[in-house]
Amino acid sequence: MVKKTALAVLLAALSAPLLSAAAGAAPLPKGIGKLSHGELRRLFPGQFKVVVRGYTVRMKAHGNGRLEGHYKGLSDTGRWSLRGSRLCIMMKDWLDGKTTCASVHRASGKWLKTSSIRFRKM
Repeated sequence: MVKKTALAVLLAALSAPLLSAAAGAAPLPKGIGKLSHGELRRLFPGQFKVVVRGYTVRMKAHGNGRLEGHYKGLSDTGRWSLRGSRLCIMMKDWLDGKTTCASVHRASGKWLKTSSIRFRKM
């Protein structure tokens, strides 16, 4: 139960930045380019390492839109999609079935980010 509660807190932290980015939060500094729809399309489907507040979650995005997440023996499923140049995700349990969308920006090296979330393709 403790693991599940910790995971709920972790993924609530994941959804907050996605929601604020979708709502038009302040843009990231210049020099960190926003990915286009085509660039996102080349990334997905795939497997990703997602880091949020120091926690690492492994995500697998399938070609049919299915999404799987794994964190310390716990897992959840959902959906991913692209809406223009925004990435949208829905997780059944971890995000209470809510869909969140955000623009994706380049960070350092192979890392990408949305607000305070970093991720990279594995």
